[in-house]
Parts: sequence; structure tokens; C-alpha cells
Amino acid sequence: MPMTTVEFPTSGADAQARRSRLGSQGAFVGGGTALQLAWDGTPPSLTLLDVTQLPAAQGIALADGGLRMGAAMRLEALRRDALVGQHAPLLTAACNAIAALPVRHLATLGGNVAWGFGDTLPVLLALGACAENVDGRCEPLQDWLERADGTLLIALRLDVAVPPRVTFFEKVGHRAAFSPSRISIALSAGQDAQERLYGVQVAVAGAGLRARRLPQVEQALAGVRLTDGGGPRLRQACAIDLAQAPALARVAAAVITGRLKGADHGE
Repeated sequence: MPMTTVEFPTSGADAQARRSRLGSQGAFVGGGTALQLAWDGTPPSLTLLDVTQLPAAQGIALADGGLRMGAAMRLEALRRDALVGQHAPLLTAACNAIAALPVRHLATLGGNVAWGFGDTLPVLLALGACAENVDGRCEPLQDWLERADGTLLIALRLDVAVPPRVTFFEKVGHRAAFSPSRISIALSAGQDAQERLYGVQVAVAGAGLRARRLPQVEQALAGVRLTDGGGPRLRQACAIDLAQAPALARVAAAVITGRLKGADHGE
């Protein structure tokens, strides 16, 4: 009979060492909301390592020119935080689009990220977030996601010393708010004096669609004016980046085209 146990490591190093010893029989857990989605009714035999009380994974603060957000922070606390609202309003918008209030009070930022499909991920990727590991070193979040080797995520960092950018976040659901997302899209880009985009970063995630950057879309939008919206080249780029999901590629192209013309400035 499957049996799930919970342990409470006292430090990030202890949690990482224990996870390494357990291998596939162990998993880090925060609120557990995303983890349960992977279970087909019955929990598997696992040792869950509750990392919500690790001191290093707490808090939201400005540090070393960036916004540091502990991985154990609850999504509702993140959504309501003044520093996040000031320096990363797209992340506030993404948290607002996640489930209902009781879920946001339970779910953590680290869990939403580690799941690989969370609505915070497109924003974090589009804003160039870095993942902070147990040893304090940071690496691009995209690299951390691609490696997927059981490394404990301690915090997320965003560079706040950047010029105003054109940004947007949109979640396309099956029905009304709080429905499972078909696709969530975030974009961040600079804009020159001729309203041409540069430094474009676009990312998506969704049901069955693991979070990722869209390199062909980013290339297609480089030098494009906001009023142009991307056109046929953008649609082709979406089709390439999301070749495994043609319907979502069409949705992504339509959302990006529409939102560019009304994208927020200076966020």
C-alpha cells in the first residue's frame, strides 16, 4: 500500500542532501497544490520534504540591485506585496490570475515554478528571473528549469535596475476567471524613439505546455513597431516555437498581436 511521509528539514543544505539520498522517492513540497495535480487519485509512496519554514526561503526584499522573493512565499502574499507591485506588476497580475483565494493562501512561489506549468513562470521568464540555489548562487531560471535535476529552489531574483519597458501578461482560459489556463503569455521589451521593440523576451505556459521562452517569436518581434503587431512573420514564428501545439500557437499569435497595440509602458 502506498505510503507518504513528511519530513521537515531545518536548513536548505539538509533538505538538498536528503533529497539527493531519496532520489525519485523524495520530493520538495510547499503548499502541495501543484504536487497533487500530478497524482492520479492516490498519493504515491513518497517522502515529502516540507521546505516552507526554511529561513533562506522567506521574505521579499530589495537586495544587490534586485528584487529577491523567497521560494516559500505564498502566492497571495506575493500578490499583495508592495515591492512586487512596484517593481514587478506583471507578477502581481499573474498571481491574481491563479486559482481562487484559498489556493493562493496555500500555494508557494517555489511550488508554482518547480511544477513547470505555473502562471508565474511566463512572467518570470519574460523578466529574466534568476534562480537562487542552496549555496546562494544564481542562474538563469530557464537553465534551472531545463536542468530539472532536483536542485532546491531557495528564491527568485529579478533585476529592477532596468529602463522602462513595454510589458503585458495575459491568461487565456477555457471559461471564466480561475479556470485552468489554455495558455498564459508574458512579454517584456524595450522601445526606442521610433517605437521599435528591442530586447524582446516572450514566454508561455499552459495546460500540458511546459513553460518556455519563444526564441523565434522574440526574433520576429525585434525591430517591430507596436502599431504593426507582428503580422504574418509573428504567426509563422509562433507556429515554429509551438509546433507541438498548433491551436495554442494561433492563440499566442492573436494575443501578442492584439496586446502589443495596447501594451503597458513603463512597468
